Amino acid sequence: MAEDLFRLYQDMSQRKIWLAFKGAISQDVLVELGTLLKNKSVLDRRVKKVFAIFIEMTQNILHYSAETEAVPFGDNGVAHPVGVGVVVVSESADDYSVSAGNVVTSDQVAHLREQCERIHGSDTGQLKQYYDARIKAAHSLAGSKGAGLGLIDIARKADFPLDYEIRSIANGRAFFVLTARIAKRLAP
Repeated sequence: MAEDLFRLYQDMSQRKIWLAFKGAISQDVLVELGTLLKNKSVLDRRVKKVFAIFIEMTQNILHYSAETEAVPFGDNGVAHPVGVGVVVVSESADDYSVSAGNVVTSDQVAHLREQCERIHGSDTGQLKQYYDARIKAAHSLAGSKGAGLGLIDIARKADFPLDYEIRSIANGRAFFVLTARIAKRLAP
């Protein structure tokens, strides 16, 4: 085990991974991990975008992951189901990257693929129009958790088109991975 952990450490160091987490994303975990990133963003406006995208992606895991785990909540310790997933924040010479992955149901796959394709093929103006239309739709949908605004918001904050992959796994489920990249320097 020590050798495996050392290889993981070396790999993470080489890839300049700031943060990697796999597990249940409760509100408490989200706040703690977010604080780590927020402290890095104090002096850098570009890193503030990384923080905002990280928060949106972890909230998506918390609310939409098909894999859940019961986590004690509040002073009374009553357990509530929260989403399980993985999130990684890293940097390269040119950009920062935020990737998140979680299990989704077969019902979620078609919707995610449709949204990601629509977002991927949209420019800044189209994303704004799509966002505004989804906000209007959210007001008419009772019980909506955001009407898909999170993915659009991530795309609007990212400097490059979003990368996504949906990989089939057992029992009709799939593993959804989303990556957003933020340029270290703005193009002239």
